[in-house]
Amino acid sequence: MYNFLIYLNKTELAAMRKGTAAIFLTLIFFPGHYILAQPTVLKGAWVTPEQDLIEIRNLGRDSSNVMANKLMQEDYFHLFMLGDTLSFQHIYTNSRTQFKIEYVDRYDLKVVSCDKSSLIVKPVSKLSKAYFQNRPLLKLKRKEQVIDTTFVFEKLVYHATQAWFSPTVSLQLDNRKNLYLEINNGFYGHNKDLATGQYMAVLDDSTYKQCITILQNSSIRSLRFGNVEVKDSPEITLIIYFNGQRKYLKSTFTPRVANDLLSFITWRLQTYASLKLIDRGYELER
Repeated sequence: MYNFLIYLNKTELAAMRKGTAAIFLTLIFFPGHYILAQPTVLKGAWVTPEQDLIEIRNLGRDSSNVMANKLMQEDYFHLFMLGDTLSFQHIYTNSRTQFKIEYVDRYDLKVVSCDKSSLIVKPVSKLSKAYFQNRPLLKLKRKEQVIDTTFVFEKLVYHATQAWFSPTVSLQLDNRKNLYLEINNGFYGHNKDLATGQYMAVLDDSTYKQCITILQNSSIRSLRFGNVEVKDSPEITLIIYFNGQRKYLKSTFTPRVANDLLSFITWRLQTYASLKLIDRGYELER
């Protein structure tokens, strides 16, 4: 049995009430139980093989915390520690009470056990039980420690349609570090992307190694995109060849577990400093 207690001084308590402070937690060990003074050990992203996700960022009235389930539902929450329970909350008002009364929807998860690499929680409120399909326990691993060392990269193809001030992009990277980019950028000068054209480069060892690490950490074998259309979002196509297999994903709704990979493509590969303009383009797989 794990017992969790929160100790806050007056300054921290006042800041928490105002919703202006992020409170970080550390574990202190005592015989037979844990006392939770502050949860550093809980901070970060936790995932299951089914693509459930719990992301703990800040306590209090800070809606940066995320829960997602295997049905591809994702939501942002305020988060409070109530004894041994993580209470993810939606706090809102409505017009029927002239916006004067706050309502709280609680998605409570009781912490059964936790350490630096694993977290087991039990949904204990009506809403959390429904959110996680009445499963008795969720067994999560810290996301950055979920590494598929058997993943052997062959080729990646990426397409993104235009949305807002972003360009239309087609990109390919192979296991010889060859990077090809085709971009149609009608907002050149207003974003950080290259001008319209076709470009090529060979990745340096460090960038290529980082790409492989992110791929190994992205659960490619089980990764799924949602089938819900998200208005004003780019349609992302991701084709990955690995271990003699082909993975094909396409949607306007990309799950949070894919954020590291998609961010790397957008901010590291798409804007790679050594890309050089070439005279002719290539037809990439779609």
